[in-house]
Amino acid sequence: MAISRLHPHPDPVPSTDREIIEAHRSASGAVDNGDNCHFDLEWNDEQLFPDVVYPDADFLLRRMNEATVESVNPCPGEVILDIGCGRGIDGVQLAKSGAVVIGLEPSPVMISHAKKYIYENGANMSLVRAIGENPPFQDRFADKVVCKGALDHFAEPADVIRNIGLMLKPGGKAIIAVANFDSLGFKLGKAIWLVRKMLGFKPTEARMPWEVPEDHTLRIDYSVLRRLVDGQLRVENIFGVSLLFGLPWWGVFLGRLPKSISNIILRALDKVAYYFPRLSDVVIIRCIPK
Repeated sequence: MAISRLHPHPDPVPSTDREIIEAHRSASGAVDNGDNCHFDLEWNDEQLFPDVVYPDADFLLRRMNEATVESVNPCPGEVILDIGCGRGIDGVQLAKSGAVVIGLEPSPVMISHAKKYIYENGANMSLVRAIGENPPFQDRFADKVVCKGALDHFAEPADVIRNIGLMLKPGGKAIIAVANFDSLGFKLGKAIWLVRKMLGFKPTEARMPWEVPEDHTLRIDYSVLRRLVDGQLRVENIFGVSLLFGLPWWGVFLGRLPKSISNIILRALDKVAYYFPRLSDVVIIRCIPK
């Protein structure tokens, strides 16, 4: 689908690294003062895939994907914008409903992955290389906007939320899913490792799950997400996905159980997490424009 049909701004769509960096500075008011100002436009998610994936992590990722798509509830003909679309996995799933899906992604590495995935699945999905802080679309063009697992990667998350509100049609919906860095699993994990440290155990050099990765620009939890959203959007629903990820040895324990038993446990915890998003591993929020 030609991008011109989506009523982009008259300005050319940023395509080079320099154009995207300048677009970000223009959008956020940043000034180039000669200091090092790093924008990771070559971000690649291959670093996220560990050698061993335990049942809790596998379940968390699958349920996050499923719950996000279910919350979007795509319909034929709807225009859906996927901000930070990555490999296009969610976008392809949404496109299967007959929706018109556009993936917005600044990294050429991820766009390359997405093109391959779209082609392999025969999906009707467009890709635009741009940043969420300065999207190349006019206001009120999208029926729905989805941003899954990407909000804390943007340099200016508040600007992304503001633009989501502007791009939505009246009655449109925004679905945002983020990892909760104040989850129950992370709380318990930090407490356990603190006790171990007090008892004299040597601390591990590996990054703990509750430590914010270097490629994140913001530590998001339930309260932070509400503050970001409340100024621009009206919340329709907010719920949690998965529980206890990050609890030390939890994944190893589940991995030793029969798969059917571990799945029963994880599904039961997921049902509890739905009603307690402050403690869940992932928070999903569905909003409408104010």
